[in-house]
Amino acid sequence: MLKRFLQELKMLAGKDALQKHYLVAVSGGADSMVTASLFHEAHLNFAVAHCNFHLRGTDSDRDMHFVQRMAEMWKVPFYVREFDTLGLQKNSGKSVEMLARELRYDWFNELLPDFDFLVTAHQSNDSAETTLLNLTRGTGLKGLCGIPPVNGKTLRPMLAFTAQEIRQYAESQHIEYVEDYTNHDEQITRNRIRHSVIPLLETINPQFLSTNARSRNVLQKQYAYFQKHIELDINRIVTKNDNQWHVSLALLNNNPDKELLLYEILTRFGFTADVSEKLSEGTAFQSGKQFFSDDYTLLIDRGFIIIQPKNKIENDIIDIDSLEKIHLFFDIKEFEYQKDMVFEKNPEILYIPKEKLTFPLQIRPWRHGDYFYPLGAKGRQKLSDFFSDHKIDRFTKEKIRLLCSGDQIIWVIGWRSDERYKVQKDHSLCYKIHIKENRNANN
Repeated sequence: MLKRFLQELKMLAGKDALQKHYLVAVSGGADSMVTASLFHEAHLNFAVAHCNFHLRGTDSDRDMHFVQRMAEMWKVPFYVREFDTLGLQKNSGKSVEMLARELRYDWFNELLPDFDFLVTAHQSNDSAETTLLNLTRGTGLKGLCGIPPVNGKTLRPMLAFTAQEIRQYAESQHIEYVEDYTNHDEQITRNRIRHSVIPLLETINPQFLSTNARSRNVLQKQYAYFQKHIELDINRIVTKNDNQWHVSLALLNNNPDKELLLYEILTRFGFTADVSEKLSEGTAFQSGKQFFSDDYTLLIDRGFIIIQPKNKIENDIIDIDSLEKIHLFFDIKEFEYQKDMVFEKNPEILYIPKEKLTFPLQIRPWRHGDYFYPLGAKGRQKLSDFFSDHKIDRFTKEKIRLLCSGDQIIWVIGWRSDERYKVQKDHSLCYKIHIKENRNANN
C-alpha cells in the first residue's frame, strides 16, 4: 500500500511531493489513522489536525486524546480545535453535519498558510456514497463525479483505496484506531447508503464499487473538459463588480444553451436546480424578486440577475461627536471660500460651510420615509424616489449610508449632498469632506 500511496501522492502534489509540508486531518478512525501512518512510514514532513465537535459525549474526548497520543508517538506537531457544535447550530438554519463541515474546513484554512497541502482521508467508498447521495437529491454532472482527488490545496490520496483495503492494511500493520458508533446509525442517510443500498447494488453487480470508481474517473475527465468550454460562455455573460456578480439577461437569453448556463452559474452559489428552472422558464423574472441560498442572495433587477453574499452589513448608527471622529471615516480639509471658486462635481465629496457642520452627527442607514433636498434640484424628494430615479438596485440601497444632523440629511454618502448645506458666497470658512480611499462609509 505504501508504494501505491506515494505514487498517488506524487500524481496529486507533483514530482516534488516528498519535499512538501502536509497538514493531515485525523479523526482517529481507520481511514485517517492509516493515512497518517503512511505519512509517518514514508518519513514525510507532516502535522496532525483534529477537530473535537463534542457530539458524542466522552467518546469525542477519547478520540481527541487518542489522536494526540499518536501524534506525540510520531513526534509530529499536533493541532486541535474544540467546538460547541450544538450551541453554534442553534438558530443557524444549518444541519449539524453541514455546520461541522464548515467549522472543520474554516479552521483548516486558518492553519493552511503554514503548509503546502491539506490531506483528508476520504477513500473510494466515501466517493461512491457521495455519488449515490447526490443522485438521490438531484444533481448534475459534477455531483456524479463524487469526491474530487484535488480541490485547491486539499488532496485526497486515499481515494485510490477501498475501505476494505484500508481496514486490511490497518490489521496487517497493527495500526490502532477508534470506532465511531454513529457510523452504524442508519437514520443518517449516508450510513443507510453505506450499509443497505450499496450491499443491495452489489447483489446486482458484485464489482459495483470498482465499476463505480471507473465511471467516476471517466466522469471527472468529462467534467473537466466540459468546464473549460462552458467557462468561456459564462465569462461573456457574467461580470464581477466588487462583491457582486451581474448576469446579463440579454446575453443569457441569446445563448441557445441558456438553461444549462444558468444552472451552472447558479449552482456555484448554492442555488437549487428549482431556482434555475423557474428563471429559465421565465416564470420568476419580476424585477425586485429575490431568491436565497445558504450564503447568497439573488436579485432580479432591470435586465440583470445580481448575486451577492447574504447581507452582513451592520445596521448600527454611528454617532460622531467631534471633528476627530469624522477623520475615522473621511478626509476633511478646511478652506476659505473665494469668489468664482469652482467645486469638483464628485458625489464622493461634500462641500459644507463650517458653521453648518454642528455636532453631534450620525452615520446611519436610510429608512422608508426619509427625504432630503437634492443639491441642484428644486424642492424635497423622498429617498425612495431618488433611488428609483437613479435606478439604484436593492442591494446597493442596503449599503447606502446617510450623514445626518438631527433629523436632517446632510449627505447621501457617495450620491448627493443636500441643497440646504451647500456653500454660498456669504460663507468664508468651509470644509471639504471626502470618502477615504481605503474606507467607504457605505461598507
